Amino acid sequence: MDINEYLPMFLAESREHLQELNLAVVRVEEAPDDVTTIGDIFRIAHSLKGMSATMGFERIAALTHAMEDLFEVLRTRRGGLDREAIDVLLECLDALSATFEAIDTEGVETLDEGPLVERLHSLVRSQSENEGHAPATRPEAQELTDAAEGKRVVHIVVHLDEGTLMPSVRAFMTLTAIADHGKILASLPAEDAVDGFDGKTIEVWLASDNEDESIAVDARAVPDVIDVTLTEPNTFAAAPVPDGESNVTTASQAPAEESQTAPESEPTAAAGPGPAAAPAAAPERKTAATSTVRVDAERLDQLMHLMGELVVHRTHVESLLGHADAPGLQYAMNDLTRSSQALQAMVMQVRMIPVEAVFLRFPRLVRDLSGKLEKKVDLQLDGTDTELDRTVVDELGDPLVHLVRNSLDHGLEPADEREAAGKPPTGILEISAHHAGGSVLITVRDDGRGIDPARVGRKAAERGLIAEEAVDGVDLAQAIELLFTPGFSTAEVMSDVSGRGVGLDAVRNAIRGLGGEVIVQSELGVGTTTQIKLPLTLAIVSTLLVEAREQPFVVQLDRVELTLKLEDYPTRSVAGQRMLVLRDEVLPILDLAGALGYGESGAPSYGVAVRGSDQRVVLAVDHLVGQRELVTRPLPDGVGAHPALSGGAVLSNGQIALIVDCDALTAKLKNDAAPVTAAA
Repeated sequence: MDINEYLPMFLAESREHLQELNLAVVRVEEAPDDVTTIGDIFRIAHSLKGMSATMGFERIAALTHAMEDLFEVLRTRRGGLDREAIDVLLECLDALSATFEAIDTEGVETLDEGPLVERLHSLVRSQSENEGHAPATRPEAQELTDAAEGKRVVHIVVHLDEGTLMPSVRAFMTLTAIADHGKILASLPAEDAVDGFDGKTIEVWLASDNEDESIAVDARAVPDVIDVTLTEPNTFAAAPVPDGESNVTTASQAPAEESQTAPESEPTAAAGPGPAAAPAAAPERKTAATSTVRVDAERLDQLMHLMGELVVHRTHVESLLGHADAPGLQYAMNDLTRSSQALQAMVMQVRMIPVEAVFLRFPRLVRDLSGKLEKKVDLQLDGTDTELDRTVVDELGDPLVHLVRNSLDHGLEPADEREAAGKPPTGILEISAHHAGGSVLITVRDDGRGIDPARVGRKAAERGLIAEEAVDGVDLAQAIELLFTPGFSTAEVMSDVSGRGVGLDAVRNAIRGLGGEVIVQSELGVGTTTQIKLPLTLAIVSTLLVEAREQPFVVQLDRVELTLKLEDYPTRSVAGQRMLVLRDEVLPILDLAGALGYGESGAPSYGVAVRGSDQRVVLAVDHLVGQRELVTRPLPDGVGAHPALSGGAVLSNGQIALIVDCDALTAKLKNDAAPVTAAA
């Protein structure tokens, strides 16, 4: 069997495991006693190690095995791991991520696991040091007999290898394995003092009816165990007390509360699932395995492409229907339309994935940057189950990273500055997603400084973007627009976090490329909210089809506010720009064909009021054709090079309709680059 056949699946699953581990490690740093997360960490790490070993990537398997040793320490001690240990674990995850990329692109396992493994072993030794306990005492025979409740008592002595790196972890695993065979009456070290154990001999007094051999087999299965002996009750009292080990607790002496809670925690912390846990876990794994199928993304893209072709053909047939007169044809067409629309909706749904795929990277990002910037940050994620088209989600990551970095660096203040302003020392960074009609709103909000128009104005003047005398007149809207200028930054010094002037302009360009828009709101001293409005899908969109100078154009339907006849409304000329008087406001009129370089229309009859990123405008056109569901395509190089054209779509008659980018068009008007319509 050629394992290379399974390499794409291995890489996909490994990347998912790494993302889950990043999230779990950050979460367990914040809540070290979260038993569920600790269990998830072991499950994921063990799966990753097993997959890597099966595929022949021994270096990855060796590193994940060493990581498991440190995870064992996490599981067996209270209070979690210190920041240094968490940092090393995250470095290991970064190294694994780089290795998977190298395997994907070069086919080579480039990981140098040696230094990382040594650091992990060093941490295991330091984390497992003895914290000091009282001298050991031994249980009395009568106490053990009373606590055994009629069962035989077995004295088990387990010897660990002298080179054991983490004896406390092995002691915990040994006690867990033996506990599966009965009731532990007493132990050295005591069950509640395992964290500080650093000896090499473990003693257990067990009430059990199981055979000695089965108990010994499970005890020997624990790593680093070199010898196991079992003796009868009449001989156990003569055994020597190991040095440096903690007090013995017997079942009859243990508080009632501990004896009640122990059974709940042991199955979760055990090295392997206990008998009671296995039946509950097995059906869940079976259901997950049989109800989902991993499909290559290219196949989904091809499926969507074919679905788009079907939509085009259906529209063509609908246009021909008016020229045919066959009995029952209209009913057949209605059935075809209904079925194809249902299929279209299902194909769209198959392509939908939760934005959680993007959001899960932010706990790690916020942890690292907040530590580097020495700021206290409470990250809040909401709406992670909101679904978007896979293509949109794939392109959403980088813009959101820019916004999060801006909030952390420019928005949120250090703790002392927040306290001086009467705020809590910990800042809030909220990232949320929710549906709004046919779109999705992604919101990044912080309760930081807010945008200071005066400061932005001074920085803009320093960089020659505005005149010195214009600084005092910069308001919030102008300040926000300046922040979107390429190369602009308010950072005093350049760092690896910010200051290079690459950020908000890249965000706007990326989001516009997805057919979305960016909206920024801010209040000085209160905080800043940035919203990204995105279409659910980029493949099939609802549009308004219009014609200007015999060229078809389409505008996304969610940008259209009103259609009208130009002759029904009065117009005015303001500073050479034709304006349409609409109720209590005036809107600029823009000749669509002329603005896009096709020559001005002689006397356009209709207007389409659309919403751009920062203003509304009326597009003057010759004809309103109607609403259409169209399959969008990127334009070939050299075709439609105008910045206000974002793509194309094939109509039922074979013509290519060009997709109008309303944001770019209104920006063009604002810069006085668009021609003025001649319509009256």
